Amino acid sequence: MCAICGIFNIKNTKKIAPSIVANMLKTIRHRGPDGSDIFLSEEIALGFNRLSFLDLQGGMQPIWNEDKSIVMVCNGEIFNFAELRTDLAARGHRFRTKTDVEVILHLYEECGTDFPKQLNGQFAIALYDYRKKQLFLVRDQTGIAPLFYTIVDGRIVFASEIKAILEYPAVERKLNLKAVDQLMNFPGIVSPTTFFKGIYSLQCGHMLQIEMDDEIRDIEYWDLIYDVEEDRGEIYYVEKLRELLKESISRRLVADVPIGFYISGGLDSSIVACYIGKFLLNSYYSFSAEIGESELDESHFQNIIKEYVHSNHYSTKVAEEEIWENLEDVIYHAEGAVKESYDVAAYLLSELVSHSPAKAVLTGQGSDEFFCGYAGYMVDQFRNMRKAEMTKAEREVNERLWGDPYFRYERNHPQIRKLHNQIYNEDIRGELQKFSALVKSPINVERLKGLSTQKRRSYIDYKLRLSDHLLGEHGDRMFFSHSVEGRHPFLDLELLTFVTQIPDKYKLNGVNEKYILKKAGEGVVPKEILKRKKFPFQAPGMSSMVSQPGVMEYITEEKIRKYNIFDPGCVAEMKKRYSQKDFKLMGAYEIDYLMIVMTVTMLCEKFRLSV
Repeated sequence: MCAICGIFNIKNTKKIAPSIVANMLKTIRHRGPDGSDIFLSEEIALGFNRLSFLDLQGGMQPIWNEDKSIVMVCNGEIFNFAELRTDLAARGHRFRTKTDVEVILHLYEECGTDFPKQLNGQFAIALYDYRKKQLFLVRDQTGIAPLFYTIVDGRIVFASEIKAILEYPAVERKLNLKAVDQLMNFPGIVSPTTFFKGIYSLQCGHMLQIEMDDEIRDIEYWDLIYDVEEDRGEIYYVEKLRELLKESISRRLVADVPIGFYISGGLDSSIVACYIGKFLLNSYYSFSAEIGESELDESHFQNIIKEYVHSNHYSTKVAEEEIWENLEDVIYHAEGAVKESYDVAAYLLSELVSHSPAKAVLTGQGSDEFFCGYAGYMVDQFRNMRKAEMTKAEREVNERLWGDPYFRYERNHPQIRKLHNQIYNEDIRGELQKFSALVKSPINVERLKGLSTQKRRSYIDYKLRLSDHLLGEHGDRMFFSHSVEGRHPFLDLELLTFVTQIPDKYKLNGVNEKYILKKAGEGVVPKEILKRKKFPFQAPGMSSMVSQPGVMEYITEEKIRKYNIFDPGCVAEMKKRYSQKDFKLMGAYEIDYLMIVMTVTMLCEKFRLSV
């Protein structure tokens, strides 16, 4: 994967300044340090920074089709390119490189706007058709590769990261309060929302079709659809899951450079590591991060896997003081505020990879959302017991957001809104309805109709937790901060399609989460890992860091009043409470509001945002 950017004249006839595109590329050089190139014409400019994996000498972009009527830049990997290439060559298409992404051009020639449906991979594409004067911006099905855009000055300006878009002189630097409120209520922000007002994130599974002097069409070409057939029995699902896992992992090890994998000590990364160790037999690099606090330390389980797969292992220990020391850089790369500090661990882990021969790593990301790996799936089993305690206000919010009055997605929103009203300052409170995350559902509620409670939660997790939070801010941005690519076998399109067909009872068996995945791991993954109780990846929160001198810089009364978002008195009270000797947040289950306050302020400072 790499970095892409560009400018398209929708209604502006002035020549695009090459210096602007050059500045955009320079700002996101960390995503692709192996080379850069720019294509510039009267109506469009495309920029590309390369991180090389295939055809190291001949795979530079922008790239053209045979008659140069179509030009493209792509940040990503197409894992089914070999099959696609064979088919396209048989249809008469000529290839000039050995890269995976060249198939996109010829697929477009064959399939038109249906071309993204054929791609199994992780990608953000900008493709321009000279004959039709149309630009297509495409993001992959699950949102692994980011793509941001804004409309300004009669042009659409787009890039792999927002900081590149900010290099366009006419783009305003304003904080989007809707993103702040989404962070207060949901796992993270949800596309198309970003923390930058007027700048949007292309939604996963979506494509923008943009034509000169015409409106922009937002086309959804893919969504998560559950299609459960008759129950074929446990043995069938276990064997098929094993087969697809092997294929998915194998596809993600194809490269002309070394590839590695993460070892967290949990089930998901262990399955990836052990499948590589047992079935693929090659020598690969592995990486792990140890958290300094003893209750957060998973090194015992990491060592079990490291010794089991005999990989060339690198590890780093994250001390509490390092959380604060690196948090500013993390916010810069994440381009957003956070409410957990574990992004710092991910940031330091990718730095560790950058000091090894590996240029990409495989992860276990994407398993929890589709195999019922979170506590909420077990809590849902007590849904009927919880109905009586739900107020009318909560039922109304649940119906509006999730299409079911008795479905609670992690929070009792009317209850925590009372707390939010204390944290926001008086002026913001009065404007809350204009940017509230609770006024309208962040997802298409129609897609939830007829789904079981388990599938409902899975779909919402995919939309609210996975795409923009775990794959975006926590994943992509932390990987590429050190020029490393992340690859996620559990999000293989063929595998994911199969997983949506597995009956609910094989995913959550009583209180045994990921049941079918554990069965697929038997004989491959050590029993100690398969029997281990789920442990969420965590890092120290603000209660551990509030005594650090640097932390206070962003939560002083002066800084809080400067942006006028949060109530100074409430923030002072939180600081006092967090500083008490016995105070401690409840790990992953309690929102760290002081972390939100600090990192929103930090974001405004780092990017010079006004409110």
